[in-house]
Amino acid sequence: MCKKIKQNNLDAETRLLIENEGLVRKLTSTSEMVQAMEDAKYGGIELDDILQEGRIAMLRAAKNYDEDAGAEFSSYAYAAMKNAMTDLCRKGLSAFEKRMIDSGLTRVFLDDKPLDKDDVKISDRNSLEWHDPTGNLAVLHVMLEKMRNRIKDLPARQRRLIMYRYGLSVLECKTISETAAFFNLTEKYAEEIEKKTLKTLRDGMNDGKIL
Repeated sequence: MCKKIKQNNLDAETRLLIENEGLVRKLTSTSEMVQAMEDAKYGGIELDDILQEGRIAMLRAAKNYDEDAGAEFSSYAYAAMKNAMTDLCRKGLSAFEKRMIDSGLTRVFLDDKPLDKDDVKISDRNSLEWHDPTGNLAVLHVMLEKMRNRIKDLPARQRRLIMYRYGLSVLECKTISETAAFFNLTEKYAEEIEKKTLKTLRDGMNDGKIL
């Protein structure tokens, strides 16, 4: 079958996909992929996107498969699909982090004058780490991870609304009017939900926990 696929035989490609659809779907149920898919949702990557990436990777594996290498095709294709699907999830997560940074959300949810564990204003601390780009990048990464955790803890309705409003599940931020219309709410009610959600996130981002 792989030899036929290398010759661009469409019937062989179709047969390969049909016979191995279960393998592609099985991959999405592994604990590693479940976590990766959960994170990918913030970047707008859905299950169908991940499954399609797995199918494409399977066809690519068939075209690159070498019978003389000593590995069974199923093992070779499994690894190729897993890597491709995981990479797609990572791209979605990276897109989510970029939108958070571009939108300033890592700062929006922090107090204007946050305190450290000794109740000292961070802005008043004279420490080189706040002028070290590497240190700042590490802090930003932790903040992004913490933000994802706090968003996951939100009630489903609040989570969906805030992700839509601030472009965490779509490609761009929406106005409060657009958000209200999308969720069939009045603007006033949408604003109330947003205000309550932002307060919850601010409290969560300043709860003294690392993550």
